[in-house]
Amino acid sequence: METTGPSPLANSVGHRPVRRVDDRLMVLIMVGLLFVVGAVLLARTNDQIAAVPAPSGELLVSRVLSFSDAPGGEIIISDGDSGSTIRTLKAGEGSFIRGVVRSLVRIRQQSGLFSRTGFILTLHADRRLILMDPLTTEAIELAAFGPTNTGEFLALLPYPDAASRRVD
Repeated sequence: METTGPSPLANSVGHRPVRRVDDRLMVLIMVGLLFVVGAVLLARTNDQIAAVPAPSGELLVSRVLSFSDAPGGEIIISDGDSGSTIRTLKAGEGSFIRGVVRSLVRIRQQSGLFSRTGFILTLHADRRLILMDPLTTEAIELAAFGPTNTGEFLALLPYPDAASRRVD
């Protein structure tokens, strides 16, 4: 069947085309997309959105921690200086410690560093507990994860009442 008249979709003289999205909404969508693109570019060029600020209090205690895999899924945590075993995490134990260390190891691997150098755990007078990788200078503020998780790392510090101290 042939139609001779104008198509219903064609514009007649003097009429604006029918828009399905309001101009203000379109501008808002474009601004949102620009924001997302800008945030992604910032993250890719900066490699870090938020950095751990330097502690303001004096250093109370520090320990170099080495982590090594053992058979059966165990992880042996030892003093990086003396080599003595501090704690052994059996398979299924210490998921918070495993996760934090795994994230720091992943950053090392992405940087092309495959050293067995230990990580530095520090407690400062301003009650900040920080685990830092001396090779990449990446640091994780452990108090941000709550007192239970922080206590897991406090127990690894070299003084006897470390586990009883609270870092909020």
